[in-house]
Amino acid sequence: MSWTQDPREDREASSASPSRGFGRWFSDLASAGREVKRVAKETRDAMVLLRHSAKHGDQQARPAEGLSQSLRVEVLSASDLSYVKSLPVPYCVVVTGYPDQTWGKKLGRECKTAPALRQRHPRWNALCHVAFPPEQVSASRVDFQKPDAAAPSADPPELCVRVLDAGGLRGDRLCGEARVPLRGRRGAGTFRLLGGGYATVSLRWSDRRGEIQLTEVSPEDEAFERACAFWARHDLGDLAGVTHAQLELAAMLATEPNGSRSAQLQMNEIILQAPLSALLLNHLDPREIQGLEVQSPGSHSLMTVLSEHLHLFTPLAGSRLVGALVERLPMVRGSVTLEDPCYLVVQRCAEAWEDFLLKIFLHFRGKELLELKRLVDAAGGGRDLRNTVYTVITHEARRAALLKHFEEEAERLEDFPLHILADIDQTVFVGTFGAGGPKFPTGPVPGALALFRALGGRVTFLSARPPIWEGQTRRLLDEIGIAEAVVLPGSLKAIAQVLYAPEQAKVAMAERKTEVFGQFATLHPEAQFIFIGDSGEGDIDFAEEFMAASRTRNLRRPPRAALIHDVARADGIVPKSNAARRNELRMRGIHVFDTYAGAALELFMLGLLDGEGLRQSAHGCLEEFGEIDVVEFASNEVFETRRMELLRDVREVNAAMRSAEQWRLRSGSAAGACDAGYPEQERHERLSEG
Repeated sequence: MSWTQDPREDREASSASPSRGFGRWFSDLASAGREVKRVAKETRDAMVLLRHSAKHGDQQARPAEGLSQSLRVEVLSASDLSYVKSLPVPYCVVVTGYPDQTWGKKLGRECKTAPALRQRHPRWNALCHVAFPPEQVSASRVDFQKPDAAAPSADPPELCVRVLDAGGLRGDRLCGEARVPLRGRRGAGTFRLLGGGYATVSLRWSDRRGEIQLTEVSPEDEAFERACAFWARHDLGDLAGVTHAQLELAAMLATEPNGSRSAQLQMNEIILQAPLSALLLNHLDPREIQGLEVQSPGSHSLMTVLSEHLHLFTPLAGSRLVGALVERLPMVRGSVTLEDPCYLVVQRCAEAWEDFLLKIFLHFRGKELLELKRLVDAAGGGRDLRNTVYTVITHEARRAALLKHFEEEAERLEDFPLHILADIDQTVFVGTFGAGGPKFPTGPVPGALALFRALGGRVTFLSARPPIWEGQTRRLLDEIGIAEAVVLPGSLKAIAQVLYAPEQAKVAMAERKTEVFGQFATLHPEAQFIFIGDSGEGDIDFAEEFMAASRTRNLRRPPRAALIHDVARADGIVPKSNAARRNELRMRGIHVFDTYAGAALELFMLGLLDGEGLRQSAHGCLEEFGEIDVVEFASNEVFETRRMELLRDVREVNAAMRSAEQWRLRSGSAAGACDAGYPEQERHERLSEG
């Protein structure tokens, strides 16, 4: 109403068309709501930036001053970052270090990028300078019987880029971590974020010598730059830009039916850098779908062409396609009900995506299939291989075909990859969870990580922790140096039972672990499993089932091994398992140990760890135990008990290695990598115990 208008005319107009007045009122109300939402977003963004600046100060990207040896890192972009409820506010932390160092030991030389507000596919284009790590002597590389023969670590330093979300209410949330070995003076590439779903981060790096020297550009670097240029010229902010990118990418694939090496490299880099959540499955609102051909023609065309050109892609690119489908399929199925008129259309769309998902797995064979499964498992956050096969794939015939494919490919393999299956609490880390007395202070159990590194297999954690704590669990593992691991969670019901029925809770935990591992084992029929648990809660019951199942396995499959870390009683001094109980378990093939030097010795005697691995494990256990301050133990008596246990096991390690060396000299042959220098007959006797 204007100031010059007669109010009576306004009332007459309103009474003449009441629907027009109500429409105007609702329009004004909607506009006010949008304005309130905009102001709330701006206020939240300002608070996030203020909190980030107050917390990190001047640690953002800056030139290297006073660094004689520095690494120049360009953090370009990321794609498909995971988020919980609202879009993330991501920033990067860039550090250097060595593979066997924890994250805390790498800090002190870090550089941070500025946060990107509400971006799932951020483009930082930030320049960082970080110092090279000082040369270290790796504890696992020192000759155990000759301490003076210390040599620098043979492992090259690595560049670590951690992506965090600054928008969390309870602090920064980890979105994933990339680890890049620094084997050359310069390089570039796109890398998966471990534990971050199917997200990737794109980087360039060079040292000062690499900046000055004009070296020949490798085909991989050229493909990386072409992929960066491809995505730089596409605006994915609206549907038209996304559709244009989809159609251009589909045309590129169609013109490369076989694909030269350079074309394959470029297409893989494009897929690695692609924002697949927007590109592959964009703008799908099931309630607006009238038919498959109407729904996102660019997306439908691209998926068709991709399914026809899977031979161009590596397992890394394939794992990204799997991740995008695994994320979207449950969302689509849950967006409609049986009463919705578009229910059948949405189901047809979901069936087509599930077929595409199955086709990706069936395409890869042999070691490429093993690599694909490893990469899918590294996604974390409920998007691993077990969730993909037993939850996302709902059609029984497709699931059966996939499991049959895994079994057939396993039969063709000549080597059996090692899988370390471990509990977390009281086995790898001492914290608030788990049962047992104060055997060690809070923190990693000395020697556990050193043994994992010496074994060199994939690590899977079979934990009693419920799924709601998976994010916290992954952050804990990442802090102690385990970025790539599968976490098979327990159940909240079993945790609650501990409060009122502890014995039933132990049984429930064991049953849950047996059920989850049964599914996991069907996904990896080629694997040789070593289980490491503790005597606190349910692990012995699971170990008995685990070893009993190994006796009924295919004879071509390698035998399993089960080890139990013995916790202490309430005083922290007396072991929970006495000698009679340990002998009883040994007869069933379950070996109880007090220190990880003793665990390494058991694996050495079983032929699952070679002499060099035994030396690395024992020395790593000694080093990690020596880093714990005596005052952190519950009492001097607890510390002295642990020290005597470790010295006893170290003496046994020395004796075993001397015996193996004497046998090798008598036989006049070099010690084998798999039998650790022991005669074949003795190895078979040890493996057949129980």
